[in-house]
Amino acid sequence: MLAVVHTVTAVNRFADILPVFDSDQRVQIVYTCPQASAVANGVEEHLSAMGALLMPWEQAVLTEFDLALSVHNSGNLHDIHAPLAILSHGIGYTKNSPGNRKPETGNRKPETGNRKPETGNRKPETAPSTACRVSGWCATGL
Repeated sequence: MLAVVHTVTAVNRFADILPVFDSDQRVQIVYTCPQASAVANGVEEHLSAMGALLMPWEQAVLTEFDLALSVHNSGNLHDIHAPLAILSHGIGYTKNSPGNRKPETGNRKPETGNRKPETGNRKPETAPSTACRVSGWCATGL
């Protein structure tokens, strides 16, 4: 299995994920760094200090693997000869990644009525709406 590591943060994320393979003697994990990140400094040193098997990117893209994992989607990942799984970088990664931003739906705005009852947003049948209280006009039976 090839672990594609872009940053030291990615090394730390893999430290959370990869122990699941520790008990399977059939799995050998080889690490590579595609040098696609502006903050790749220290990755190879960190992996070496961990005793990880490190393969240069140029060799990794020429080698066939049964599986490749990455926690980033940048770089020439399409050059890898293996099924590729891109995993979450960590908490909040998909929420704010430029390629993963979703359009604002407006459902977090107070006027949409999505707040919990304890915050003061009551059902229409239990209290007049804000518009009713302000204008003094309300349709009954709604």
